[in-house]
Amino acid sequence: VLLWGAAVPEARYTADIVLPCDYALLDSSMGGLGFTRQRVMLVLQNVTVMGEKPTDALPDYQPPETPEATVFLATVDLAPISFAERLLHVECEGEEVGCEISPLYSQLFAAHIRLPELSIAIMATSTLPISAPEELANEKIVVPMTVDLLVSSYPPTQKRALSDEVTLNCEVWSGTEISMDWHLQKDGTGHRLNLEDSRITIQQETQEKEKATLALTIRRLNVHDEGTYICVVSSGKLRAQQILQLQIRALPQVSLSVSSKPKTTVTCRTDRYYPLDVDVNWLLNGSPLTHISPITSSHRRNHDGTYSVSSFLEVSVPDPGAPPDTYTCAVSHVSMTDPILMEVNVLPEETDMSPTIIQSIIFIAILILFLRMLLLCLWKSSDRQEEKKKTS
Repeated sequence: VLLWGAAVPEARYTADIVLPCDYALLDSSMGGLGFTRQRVMLVLQNVTVMGEKPTDALPDYQPPETPEATVFLATVDLAPISFAERLLHVECEGEEVGCEISPLYSQLFAAHIRLPELSIAIMATSTLPISAPEELANEKIVVPMTVDLLVSSYPPTQKRALSDEVTLNCEVWSGTEISMDWHLQKDGTGHRLNLEDSRITIQQETQEKEKATLALTIRRLNVHDEGTYICVVSSGKLRAQQILQLQIRALPQVSLSVSSKPKTTVTCRTDRYYPLDVDVNWLLNGSPLTHISPITSSHRRNHDGTYSVSSFLEVSVPDPGAPPDTYTCAVSHVSMTDPILMEVNVLPEETDMSPTIIQSIIFIAILILFLRMLLLCLWKSSDRQEEKKKTS
């Protein structure tokens, strides 16, 4: 009997997720700076998935008696995993997934799974005594484990424009109480995020007993907000973190002008772009300019952290009667897919009349008019004298 108003439980099912993985160990022969990697298998067993179980679902994973590679069999006895279905289909669709597992200390291991839009960190404890972690991959055995802490973030990298708003998410699954915090790494230094900034808010929400979400929102983004944001999660003695990149983009503002003094110069100004890398190219009548080298200023840093640069081109004026020359400034920047194109025409000499010539023409016209009036006055005066002679 279905009662009106009664909550209908959401459908769930469990599944095993099998991922090829690298077993990464510090290489002592490289002074601890390099890693050796061996191919292993990571199996996330008993993962709770939201939704109805599909009819074509894969059977539960059965570890072989003699595996071809070491199998890390990690039981996930936690709340439903939001990205579980995504991982279930990643191998079937032939999508490349990054997976790496490493020993930390005693029987504790850390696994990292990376997709283009998702990053996952897993802390798991082996239920099998491990005496020599460096030999584990060579033994080709099944290592039973229990997942104690799972942290995910999405997407790993976000690109935002100036004055936009961004939200960075960090989801946590754990069987024990957790604490979460945000740090910012920038220009080689790191610090805890300044929560006194009115533009920043942090919301921590617990959806189920074993799951929590930490959301960092930054409003009115500026250049100084760019950097590496680290979501730090502590659960008992365990500590995991997720790294999210925030990149700021500012579209360049391009203007083009022509001046005639002291030489005819075309100037292309590129203002308020970020990040620094910008490319300014010139075209003449639609073709790349090769016979003239532009002069480019150094990048100027604006008060808001954006940059500006100018490119100057000294050009020759077309001969009288020739068509005008069209100069194009093409500005390319990482903030846009296509370059910005600005055009200006440089007119031939006969149509480019200077103020001195105009003044000379006006002077000559006035002089001619004055001479005509003078001649007219002289002619009329001569006529009067002739009439007086006739009357006398």
